[in-house]
This record gives sequence, structure tokens and C-alpha cells, in this order.
Amino acid sequence: MGEQILIVQFEDVLSIENNQMVQHFAQLTRTLKIEGVKDIVTAMSNFSIMYDPLLISFEQLKEKLAQIELTEIHGTKKKSRVVHIPVVFDEQHGPDLAELAKITGYSVQEIIKMITSKTYYVYMLGFIAGLPYMGDIDERIIVPRKSNPTAKVPKGTVAIANRMTSIYTVESPGGWHLVGWTPMNIFDVTQNPPNFIGAGDYVKYEPISSEDAYKWSKQVRKERNQLWNI
Repeated sequence: MGEQILIVQFEDVLSIENNQMVQHFAQLTRTLKIEGVKDIVTAMSNFSIMYDPLLISFEQLKEKLAQIELTEIHGTKKKSRVVHIPVVFDEQHGPDLAELAKITGYSVQEIIKMITSKTYYVYMLGFIAGLPYMGDIDERIIVPRKSNPTAKVPKGTVAIANRMTSIYTVESPGGWHLVGWTPMNIFDVTQNPPNFIGAGDYVKYEPISSEDAYKWSKQVRKERNQLWNI
């Protein structure tokens, strides 16, 4: 805990219920509009408050947080939205699908069906700007990160590792298993907010063909991807 950061820690477990409490408490803190608080960033089981010590002290900030009643933290949570993400699942865009089939013993088509049959909860954004950590993957295809990371993972790549799935928001190295690609731009610095997906949302992958993906990308790139959001 640094001089300008206060961390509010919840139970150190990975669960939707615990994370929803984190999101809810963070939102209640935002509504206080505390002078000196510069930003609030949520994580899996905690959230961090960045503040200006010249405007508010650590003890004063703790007193402000104490105004939030325990009943409020456990109270009604905001209604989550479901964001539908179009994804191409094939060998070109999902180069690790064949290897996953060997590891798990399931066919590529069975793996794709397992991935697309679930709706994933967004636990947090992090690592790379706007990169969502979502879960939980079907337990039959839970695999650890790759021992040899991929040097360049294209922007928009859908990947899985351990209990999580994610979408790479920029080209970068990565150790997750690459299973597909989306034409949707889920992080755009020209937009406010830049994140199309937020912590607390739910995400559903919708399989589409490669041809449709490129047509879709060209048609709606300027429309902020709204066609797939409900």
C-alpha cells in the first residue's frame, strides 16, 4: 500500500459473487465523489483507490469509506449487460485449436462448441489496456498457459488459459492458447470510454465465418461495434 494508493481487499478467492461485491463497493465509493480521489481501479478480489495526499490523507479516506454501510455492500447490484462478440474459429485464426484437441482428447469442433456454449463473466480489465479477464471456461478444456509463449499475438485474438478466456486488445506476446479471432474492436482510445467491455459485464462468443468477419469489420468499424451489443 503506497502513499498515494489505498487498497480495499476482499476475500482472496476467484468467484463471481466475490468479484461482484468488489465491483459494487467500488461503484459506491465512486458515488461519494471524494475530493482528492483521482481514480478507482478494480481487480479480481480488491480495488485500488488512487488519491492525492495533499487533498486528503490516508486516515481521512478510510473515514470516508467507513460511511458505506455493510448492508449497502451486500445490497442490490447493478444489472449486468451481455455483450455478444463475433468470433472466427478456424485453424488460421485459432492456431492452437489442434494442439488443444490433442491435449484434451476432444475434437476441434467439440472444443469450439464448449467455448461458445457458455456466457463468460468479466472479472477485470488489465495487463494490456482493455484486456478482459473472463471466466469460467468449461472444466473439460481447462489447460495451463503454454510453456513457449507466442511472440506476436494479433489484435482481436481470442484465447484461453486455466479457467479464463480473453481477447487481445493489441498485438503483443502471449502465453495463452489461441482459439479464434474477432473483428470487433473492444478497445479504442478515440472513444469515451475506450473499453467496449467492462468489469461486471457478461460476454458470449458468437461463431461466424471468416468471410462474414471481414465484411462485418469493414461495415461497422465506424459504428463502435453497437450491432452486437444488447
